[in-house]
Amino acid sequence: MKKTVTIFIISFALALLNGYFFNYINDNYLHFNVNYYKHQNITKNELHFIAIFVAPFIETLVFQYFLYLVLTKWIGIKNKYFCIIIMSIIFASMHYYNWLYIVMTFFGGIILNNLYIYYNKHVHPYSFILTVLFHALFNLFGFLFIM
Repeated sequence: MKKTVTIFIISFALALLNGYFFNYINDNYLHFNVNYYKHQNITKNELHFIAIFVAPFIETLVFQYFLYLVLTKWIGIKNKYFCIIIMSIIFASMHYYNWLYIVMTFFGGIILNNLYIYYNKHVHPYSFILTVLFHALFNLFGFLFIM
């Protein structure tokens, strides 16, 4: 249990560093509008609710649980690092707000996918919910302190 919590905390610290690093790059060099969202017909509060409560569940289901199942069981890929890269590329490609966000999400995907695969091996019954919780906390942190 202690190692599970430690992995969670280390992964969260890496995810925060990833977010702050790319936010710094954007703020100082690129100046993409991070508060812009394409779906103008929903409020910012609705967007926050979706990003914190809905998206982590759906994205973990699709980009970690289902994709890992497809890659390992159906396709038969045994190399977990190759799976992590493929899953991260697909995860990042769905976050196409701008190219910097795609790159940031790719590295975030590496962290999320590594966490999911670690938990899938060591605390299998909780791997899904722990990854959802991690993703939700990260999104919450982003809304509270970065945006």
